[in-house]
Amino acid sequence: MHLLSKKSLLSETSIPVILQWWQRRKRRANSGDVLSNPVVKDVDSNYLDKYQRLMDIYAVVKSGGAAAQIQAAKDHCGREREAITQRLNQISNQPEATDEYLRLLHEAQEIEQSTHWRINQLKDIHPEEEIAVRDYLPEIEQVLIR
Repeated sequence: MHLLSKKSLLSETSIPVILQWWQRRKRRANSGDVLSNPVVKDVDSNYLDKYQRLMDIYAVVKSGGAAAQIQAAKDHCGREREAITQRLNQISNQPEATDEYLRLLHEAQEIEQSTHWRINQLKDIHPEEEIAVRDYLPEIEQVLIR
């Protein structure tokens, strides 16, 4: 269980263990005899947490990697911020546009917050984890399509 402790990183050692667990859980769920194979709360929840992290990192790897996704998030935020700023400048002297002005200010704040959150999520992916997932892409995809 050390391979899957809460603090351990995904690695080339833990990924096969997670994939085997997922295949077993999937077979049990599809067998129709789920009651004979109870979920073991602490064990299965730990595996599920690791599986979800694996899938999160898999999605990032498939879309170019963490660095590319960080840049994409920054670029998107910049484009959105620029569009909002342009619109704010257009309506800044229009008293009848107060509601829109306030809505746009709120939208700009939400874009900044969501971009900050996304970048923090991406920075939480250790390079070793990204490399391990990239190295195991064929195996991961085989498990996903079965």
